[in-house]
Amino acid sequence: MDMNQENNKQKLDLETLEHVAGGVYQTVDTGVDGLNAAVRTGPSKTEKQIASLPNGTVVDQVGDLVYDRVSQRYFAPVTYIDKNGTLKNGWIAASIIGIRR
Repeated sequence: MDMNQENNKQKLDLETLEHVAGGVYQTVDTGVDGLNAAVRTGPSKTEKQIASLPNGTVVDQVGDLVYDRVSQRYFAPVTYIDKNGTLKNGWIAASIIGIRR
């Protein structure tokens, strides 16, 4: 990212712009220290868990919420960086990233 600012505008290089243009950054907060948030393959509590993110992890919400009738919760599609530094996709309960319905 180019940190030079002109006229209160910040210039972004193409790599940075591509990453941030997709959605809205949200922070994982389970409300309980030591309790991680489940990332799933789809927008339901019955979908397979593919990751476990600790409190404070920043994710990028990249789409609209989907309501899961089984768990009566909303889920958000997100991208996140896994422990190996790889960009991954998944679904997380909307309330875990501060979205209340």
